[in-house]
Amino acid sequence: MSFRKRGEVLNNGSRGQAAVPGRVPLPTRGTTSAGINRGPASTGINRGLINNMRSERGTGPSAVDRMRNLSLRGSSPGISRGPTSSQADVPISSVEDSHPGIRPSPATSQQTTSTGTKDLDKLLGHMGLPLGTSLLMEETGTTEFQSVLAKIFASQGIVHNRLESTGSTPGNTHVIVLSLNQMFAKELPGIYKGSRRDVKKFKIAEEQSKVSVSNLSESKAPARSNDLKIAWRYGLNDNKPKKDDDEVLIDEHKNYNHQFDITSRIIPAPTLNEITFISPSQNVQAILVQMEQTIQKHKDKIIRIVVPSLLHPAMYPPNMFKISTILPLLHGLKSLTKKYEGSCVLFASVSSDLLDQFLLTQIESIFDSVMRLEPFDQTMLQFLERAYKSQPNKVQHGLIQILKLPIFSERGEMHVIKSEWAFKNGRKRFEIEEWGIPVEDNDEAASGDNCSTAIGDGTHDHSHSHSHSLEDSTKNTKVSLDF
Repeated sequence: MSFRKRGEVLNNGSRGQAAVPGRVPLPTRGTTSAGINRGPASTGINRGLINNMRSERGTGPSAVDRMRNLSLRGSSPGISRGPTSSQADVPISSVEDSHPGIRPSPATSQQTTSTGTKDLDKLLGHMGLPLGTSLLMEETGTTEFQSVLAKIFASQGIVHNRLESTGSTPGNTHVIVLSLNQMFAKELPGIYKGSRRDVKKFKIAEEQSKVSVSNLSESKAPARSNDLKIAWRYGLNDNKPKKDDDEVLIDEHKNYNHQFDITSRIIPAPTLNEITFISPSQNVQAILVQMEQTIQKHKDKIIRIVVPSLLHPAMYPPNMFKISTILPLLHGLKSLTKKYEGSCVLFASVSSDLLDQFLLTQIESIFDSVMRLEPFDQTMLQFLERAYKSQPNKVQHGLIQILKLPIFSERGEMHVIKSEWAFKNGRKRFEIEEWGIPVEDNDEAASGDNCSTAIGDGTHDHSHSHSHSLEDSTKNTKVSLDF
């Protein structure tokens, strides 16, 4: 091992054989007369050549890393290309992870938000509506169940906003409504607080949960734990109830979904800082510009776009019923949800009987998920009321058909489910459950009556025939005294 001075020239500056076997000498272009120097004099050496030398020695980047830096369009290697103009114009809106209305989808791990209806969240397959997607709720007939779901969707956003909204902080959610009905904000349902008995129990439990001297003295170990020392072998001391998966998810995201009472109203009513109304009587371009300005104004919030009663004749001008007008509007709304996919969701409801089938099919193709409510007619409702005479809370109001699901249908998966789920609109919540034809109890009662009448007629006939046989027998055994 030899020691050389720092300023000594290797190989006398010649391009002959390398001083160290196995090493290739550096080319002289761009180098100084002093050769290679580790001091400031070595600034003239091409850094690309140094990287090549280091890669040959095994200490620099590998060949795979160098190939990744190559550009197929003729750009110099190692220079990273910036985003294009189309990508740079799109703002990336980041939503805080602490938002109470956001949770990952159990199916795709995408960020989702609740529709306000727990059963509908499950039916969508993501425990909610994924951000950047849209949902169309159709309804046949003259009922207004789809408007109830639209109000619950908007009310859930107001509740999320008020969880973190104070005098200094602006909140975390904003609702945009495309409608002429300004009373929509005052018709939003409030949170279900339970019956009077439940409210009293909640107040008592709240008072007992407060720490006090009496509560500490009362909280003692149960007598069973003192008496039975080996009770763990028999499971006698397992007083803690086991939680289901749904309860565990509720504990993790307790403010994700709420239960709403459609007979009550949210108090106080939403203000202009919480909800924005946009008139559909404007032209399409003005509607889209005003909506995007509202989104940019609340760029740090979750935006819920609600279109209740789409193409209702009382709120939409006649030109909106043309395909050349309504389709650009819906395409613009979908493009906004995709442009701000980290913070926007879209919910629209429509009465399918008011639209032509061709127009309805074109509208369905724009939305990411489509569901249809088919309420029962009067005959079916009367049958269900007779079948559930003793349990009127089990009477369903109609069927819900699944035509498309968000993300799954875009992947080409077939998720068309019909006549398997039924819905009922109650005071406590909008419920969706599996559909099954009930058995009417009146048939058994009627058959029992028929059996009893048949048995009664049989006994009557039998007694009558028996009396006739007795009379005949007496006549046959009677002996004439004259003989």
